Amino acid sequence: MTSEHRYPVAALLPDYGRGLVGTVLSGGAWSLAPAAPAAIVIFGGLTGLFLVFTIRNVWRHRMRITLGGDGLVVAGLRNRMMAWRDLTGMRLRYYATRRNRQGGWMTLQLRAGSARIALDSSLTGFSEIVAEAVQAARRNALPLDAVTLANLQALEAGGVPGSQAGMAT
Repeated sequence: MTSEHRYPVAALLPDYGRGLVGTVLSGGAWSLAPAAPAAIVIFGGLTGLFLVFTIRNVWRHRMRITLGGDGLVVAGLRNRMMAWRDLTGMRLRYYATRRNRQGGWMTLQLRAGSARIALDSSLTGFSEIVAEAVQAARRNALPLDAVTLANLQALEAGGVPGSQAGMAT
């Protein structure tokens, strides 16, 4: 059974907003003193950073992840396929946005040899993908670190980012 997953537009809109506002503000400040070396370095660098952030967001918007029993296929700017039988590493991390550890996101990092795929929890079906990756890790006898195990327990307990359950970092 295969399923297709995407980053929903609603999850990407705040990042689009941040990227565009940052680009406009830093680009506007840069245009006020375009010949000053300090302005070129500071505001030109910030403008470039916000442009890269916005372009990365566009790539995520166009990305399609297909989950199947044999592996994971990521279609987008760079097409990649990772077979579950080739999985050599898995990490699940939680990044809190507040001191009380409420709000934030999880990132799943998968490795098969030199190939790497990183997905975050705003992806539709994230829990389903994590569950398949865990099964593959067990079949492949991969050791999982303590942080990953704690985050897996939190995810199983309904500790999806933004919920009331805390997670390890």
